[in-house]
Amino acid sequence: MIVNSASLIEFFIVFVRTAACMMLLPGFSSVQIAMRIRLFIAVAVSFSIYLLVEDAFKIEANIGTVQLSKLIFAEILVASVLALPIRFFFLALSFLGEVSMQLIGLNPIPGTPIGDDQASTVLSALFNITAIVLFFSSGLHLTFILGLAQSFYVLQPGELLSLGAMVENITDNLSKFFNIAIRLGAPVVIYAVIMNLIAGLVNKLTPQIPVYFVSTPFLICGGMVLFAWVGDDILLLFNLELDRLVNDIL
Repeated sequence: MIVNSASLIEFFIVFVRTAACMMLLPGFSSVQIAMRIRLFIAVAVSFSIYLLVEDAFKIEANIGTVQLSKLIFAEILVASVLALPIRFFFLALSFLGEVSMQLIGLNPIPGTPIGDDQASTVLSALFNITAIVLFFSSGLHLTFILGLAQSFYVLQPGELLSLGAMVENITDNLSKFFNIAIRLGAPVVIYAVIMNLIAGLVNKLTPQIPVYFVSTPFLICGGMVLFAWVGDDILLLFNLELDRLVNDIL
């Protein structure tokens, strides 16, 4: 099988990289969005990007099935390098929500999963939906699409990336993102440690009183007050870090 149209091949390559990014980006890849709508969005964005980067391609007019398969594989790798860090950053935020719910004693309460079909807690779902709204309302998705268009000049279509460097980059990003998540949740961690320390001391002084059952309502109430106080700051700082991450693509 030989494909003869150079323009068709170029557009298809743009579509592969763009659609792979859309499959990984939060919001675009949400299970709440119908597959057909996601396909239309990917085609529309691919067409817009192709008009911007049409002069960046150096592909022969005739290309075989083997060469086309290599191009598809290379484009999927490039899309993974571009979109996976953002996906992992949102997963780190979900991790923060899970840990915070456990620290304030509300972990058993399930929440409605947003963007994924796996179970999550209420706070994790709230963090996710708010972060996705901020991602779109602050225009970071447009910044990413601009960076995706510029990536065709930096990473030529068909250029294979080093798998070792790719894995090392993913490992570094995971470590960095979860460190950021822990720092964002530091007020909750400090609060939980202090409350459990006080409960332990009271339990030692009055062992005949079931301190665990007495302290749990205070732990939950204090945790809710704490989140009402610092929750917006956590999401604001997360969005600032996300903005820095997306701008690094440019």
